[in-house]
Amino acid sequence: MQEKENRKLKIVIVILSVLLALSLLLLAGTLIYGRISETRHASVTLPDNIITPEKESSAQPTVSGENNTAGDTSASAQTSNGGSGANETATVLSLHSRNTGDNMPFRLGNMFPGDSETKYYCVSVAHRGDVVLRFRADVRDGYEKLAEVLYCRIVLPESSEVLYDGLMRDMPESLNRELRTSSRTTSEVYYEITAYLDTGVGNEYMNKQLIADFRWWVEETGNLDAPQTGDTLVIYVWSGVAAGSLLLLILLWLRRKKEGESDE
Repeated sequence: MQEKENRKLKIVIVILSVLLALSLLLLAGTLIYGRISETRHASVTLPDNIITPEKESSAQPTVSGENNTAGDTSASAQTSNGGSGANETATVLSLHSRNTGDNMPFRLGNMFPGDSETKYYCVSVAHRGDVVLRFRADVRDGYEKLAEVLYCRIVLPESSEVLYDGLMRDMPESLNRELRTSSRTTSEVYYEITAYLDTGVGNEYMNKQLIADFRWWVEETGNLDAPQTGDTLVIYVWSGVAAGSLLLLILLWLRRKKEGESDE
């Protein structure tokens, strides 16, 4: 009888060990996947109130069809020949308690006088108090030549507010957008960023390249909230399974140890 109970106990221990190992493996996989996902920049279709037919057909600086090569998945809103896309998209950046700042490289080259390029970005901020979303474009070292004449226009398309319109190299330390709330929320701020050359630019600026970093950040980090993802429930479930399995294994080990001492 005792031998039969010991056999059953060993089977239970094996099952719990496998369950513990499996839950830890799945938990680790979920956490790793979450970290990798945070470094990727997805894209989102622009809401109808941001791109209107009037804006698409206007004489504003147009967009070239070239995407940058460093992870920018946004599509162009218009092409330099005047055509417009049917489904304009914006690159999504997420700021939260684990990621208080983010950036996207912006690459430009082979521009002629009067040329322009526009990118759209959607910055999602998870916060539970008032914060200030800050933006700046930093020209990388070695690319200052084109920056001498390259203009940059920063617009909040939902309100048509122009945050800045001038030389990219003369941009202020930060362009600010206040986000106010008395509860937990996720604010989304859209940016329309257009880089363009004046029609009177000289030949010495032709065939010049430019790389800049578009940076967004929040300094009120204490008011940022944790990111709201679907992985949270999965993490809680597998953490509970792992903790329960470990606890049962410890109790069974203590029981076997106690029974062994009794037999002696």
